[in-house]
Parts: sequence; C-alpha cells; structure tokens
Amino acid sequence: MKGGLARLALSSGAAMAPALAGAQAIGAGTSIVIDPALDRDDVAGARIEPALRSRPIIVGPVFAQPSLSVVGGYDSNVFNRPAARAGALAMVMPSLQLRANLPRHAFAVLAAGTVRRFSRYRTENSEEFRTSANGRLDFGARNAIRASGGFSHLIEPRSSAGSVPDADEPVSYDRLEAELGVGLASGPFHLASNVQYERLDYDPVSLVGGGRADQSFRDTRKLRGEARLDYDLSGLVSVFGAVFYEDLASISAPADERRDAHGYAVAAGVRGALSPVVSGEVRLGYQWRDYALPAYRDFHGLTFRADLQWYVTPLVTLRAQASRTFRNSGDRNVGAILTDAFVLSTYYDPLRNLRLSATAALEHGDFGEVGTSTWRKSGRVRAQYHVNRSLSFGVYADFVRQDVSGPRLVNAFTAFSAGLGATVTA
Repeated sequence: MKGGLARLALSSGAAMAPALAGAQAIGAGTSIVIDPALDRDDVAGARIEPALRSRPIIVGPVFAQPSLSVVGGYDSNVFNRPAARAGALAMVMPSLQLRANLPRHAFAVLAAGTVRRFSRYRTENSEEFRTSANGRLDFGARNAIRASGGFSHLIEPRSSAGSVPDADEPVSYDRLEAELGVGLASGPFHLASNVQYERLDYDPVSLVGGGRADQSFRDTRKLRGEARLDYDLSGLVSVFGAVFYEDLASISAPADERRDAHGYAVAAGVRGALSPVVSGEVRLGYQWRDYALPAYRDFHGLTFRADLQWYVTPLVTLRAQASRTFRNSGDRNVGAILTDAFVLSTYYDPLRNLRLSATAALEHGDFGEVGTSTWRKSGRVRAQYHVNRSLSFGVYADFVRQDVSGPRLVNAFTAFSAGLGATVTA
C-alpha cells in the first residue's frame, strides 16, 4: 500500500465526496475526467503512466496546474419532472491548482468552475464555482496541524432531496467552510481532533406560476467537532474510536421555523490496508440529533460510513461506499432529510491511455415530519482516452430514476443523459 494509511488518517474528518479535481463538473454537471481519489495511486482508476502525466508549470516556489474541459451533451429530462422535456447542453469547466514547492509541510490553492448552457431552456443556464485552500504544518515526524477553508457558489440538481418542485430555475446557494485539525502520535496511538465551520446562504428562487420564493429559512450555520483515537495494529491497519458534537443554527428563519439543533455521535471502526489488495475504512456508530422546536423530528439511531477498495487485478479496481447523512431540506415543515447512500464503482484500465468506469448508486431520503420518502437509483458509465500528457477525450452516459411515496415534496422522474468532450491541461 502506497501511503494509504497516512492518507486515510489525514482525511478522516472529510466527507466521502471526491476532492476538488481538474475538470470536475460541479453540482448538477457531470465530469469527463475519471479521477476517483483512491487510497493508492498505483492501481486501476488512479494510475497514470509517466509519459501521460501532466507537467505543472513552475512559477517561482509554486507548481501551477491549469486545465479546461469543454463538453457537449443531451439530457432527456432537463427539469427532472414526470413530463420530460429534452434538450442539448454545453459545459465549460476551467480549473486551476497551485501547490507550494516545499520539502516539508504543504500548502495548496484550488479553484474550479462550471458554466452550463442549454439549447432551449434559458432558466436552466447556470454558473458555479468552488475555491479552496489547505495547508499542513508538520512538527515532528508524525505530528501535524492542518487548516483549510473555501467558498463556493453552487446549485442543487433538479428534484434532488432538498430542491423546490415548482421552481422555475435551479436552487442556488453560497457555502463558506473552514476547518482546523491537529494530529498527535505516540507509539501505536494517534490522536486526531478537528473543528469545522460551515455556513449556507440560499438565494430566492423564481416559481413556475410567477413570483419568487424566499429560501432564507434554509440558511444555516454549523459548528462540528470530532476527536478520534487510533491504535495502530500493524503499521498498515488501525482500529479507532471517535466522538462528535454538532451545533446547528438557523440564521434568517422566523422563530417558528428555526432549525436549531444539537447533535452527538459515537463511533468505532477500522481503517488501512485490510489485506494486500483491500484497503479503506468502515465506521459504525450511534447518533442523536435533537431540535429546539418540537415541530421537527428528533433522531436517535445508527450512523455509518464505509469506503472499501478492492484492487482485483492490476487492471481492475472495485469500490463500495456507504454513508448516512442529514441534508438541508427545501420544505419548511421538514427539519432535515435523513439520507442513506450506497455506491458501487468499477474502474478498468484496458490500455495504458484508456480508462473505463461504471457506477451504480442507490439513495434513500426520509422526510420524517411529513411521511415523504424517496428512492433514487442511478447508473453512470464513462470512458477517458489520453492522447498525450496535455489532451484527453471523454464520454459519459447517465441514467437516473427517482420514486416518491407520500406527499410529493419533490418530483418522481426518469432521466437519461449522455455527452462527450475534451480536456486540455498545461
């Protein structure tokens, strides 16, 4: 395993979403770059031949890595509604990564954006961006302080768990986030703690029947703290226990719609190289979320997260992921949406410059206060062909089906999309 346990230890507090990467579409988009951020970089799905590895531009003490993707595609259900309306779309996705050239420590700045245009439906045109910076200060061989922060302007995919069903445009919001963490090691023990801050501010949304709907009742401020103690069993595998605390506060909601809540959780698990060809993390615990207002449902129950990677052969990697999270709700009567997600992915590198991937996902959303439940099934296949270290072509095909039971707070729909494009890196 090539630094796998160290990578897992440094990213233990992060969500399972992929890290910001070059040419990765944001929000409702799709990426033509296959970059799954696996634990190892010498396996199918992550391995890049030296002759095809992009070369950063050296600017004094900084490595700069710009890239640009241009994609054209087709969407069979642009609005993700029962009565489908199709359209063509184009996306332009620039990105830039700057890394300090330091013998120790680390510092990086990343930025990415997506400009999305539809051939027929101008209300669906959108612009998104993400910016972030992160750094690590090492003191001693196994001790470090980490800090990160970022600001994003994002949209919610149509008919996703938190969207507004009668909106005439995608829901958009700003996200401000920051994190500070410390890792200390002594013998087989490693203690990691971090504090996270997140603020969400939602924009008003135009409605199909005219007018605009204020979304400020969704604006939230979240503080989250985690402490985790690992015990190293072999240098490759560790077991751990963790405790969490979360404070959630509404920023702009009326007094009778405030979603103020406190959350607690305890968990235990295992991480690292579980065998010569299997690595990852499995975490299981119990969590509490208690709201200040009785109108919103408290939750006491299991929490889980898993990310297991099986390097079946040098050409094939399988990945299984699972998580339970709370999502911000677009309905005033629902405090949060309890979401369980399960993802299976396959990466296949039949040629040194050709990568294929296939993903199947199942997601369940529980709108507990009103009895609504959603099941979203999706599949994606992608291919990326590297011409040289600076140019690659990619194609994708996606299928999504969402079923809804109970009050229709979001739409049931079926959609298919496909497209192709090119990515240029410096």
